[in-house]
Amino acid sequence: MEADTAHESQSKLVLFLNSYKFRIEPDTVLPCEPRDDAGADPLAGASPAAPDAVSEPALFPGTGEDASPLAGPMMATMAVASVLTSVANKSVLNKASLNKNKNKNKNKNKNKNKSTMDGASLGVSQLIPSFELRRLHQQPSRNAYTAARRFTWEMLDILPPPGPDYTRLETTVLLSMQRRDRERVRRLPDIQIESTISVGEFTRALHIEDLGGFEQTEGLFQAILTACEYVGLIYKSQFNRLRPNQFEPMLRPLLAVPVHESYPSNHSFQCFSIAFAFSTILPEHPATDELARIAQNVAENREWAGLHYPSDTQAGRDLARRFAPYLHDAFGPLFQAVHDEWV
Repeated sequence: MEADTAHESQSKLVLFLNSYKFRIEPDTVLPCEPRDDAGADPLAGASPAAPDAVSEPALFPGTGEDASPLAGPMMATMAVASVLTSVANKSVLNKASLNKNKNKNKNKNKNKNKSTMDGASLGVSQLIPSFELRRLHQQPSRNAYTAARRFTWEMLDILPPPGPDYTRLETTVLLSMQRRDRERVRRLPDIQIESTISVGEFTRALHIEDLGGFEQTEGLFQAILTACEYVGLIYKSQFNRLRPNQFEPMLRPLLAVPVHESYPSNHSFQCFSIAFAFSTILPEHPATDELARIAQNVAENREWAGLHYPSDTQAGRDLARRFAPYLHDAFGPLFQAVHDEWV
């Protein structure tokens, strides 16, 4: 009932406003002479009831037969002014609301950027640990023994990849893994996520993923991932082993095959390097075994994806163990900073 009354009042208002011409200027709306088609419905054509609606005294006082000739235009001006005022007020309120939200988002982004910059100064967002890598490439020393040992980390004693006969046995194992569709499907989400290793794989195990105050730990993990990727590529180029699907075309990898060589597995090398580094810093921490388990699982997922042989995984772990002392020398100050965060 109330809706019908409101609709009827709105219709009378429309008919009244349609009875007069208006000249709209920047700051006001001025009435003109009555329209020739006064009361006509612009959508439905002329309406015989329009004049009665226009002269409705209860709705628009001063528009009846005794009203002055300008009363109607004046009331129309007031009505339009009222509408414009309402619209203007809404616009101001909406603008104020938008400005408030804008300032809120601006402050939020400002804090976020500040947090990011603070993290960058601590090494969390450091893309390349150039200073630490420079320590690996020390300048030649006058001491001949020291100079000879300068690049020994490039010639660590890890076994070369196995020959063709053993490699064929390994591809047979990978083919049997490929036929286990259910297990492959179960591992597929992790395989896709781990295609690019992130420090989150390890911070979750330490329960510090959403906590502040462990920026040095996150920074060390990220720096190790970057440095070990660089070192691992050096060993890959030395051994130049074909990828499993290049040796056995029947293998169907679950991910795009990287362009670099297969041996050793860089995923294995990087993840075990993090596990060994944390174990060196905090050997009594209960999560050290969990980090090693995560590293093994990530490496094995690369086998299930058809990208690495099992011997690639083992070689990555062996390289991480032998490279650990050099990693400690290069990142010594950061190792100490991580220790201070936890102790």
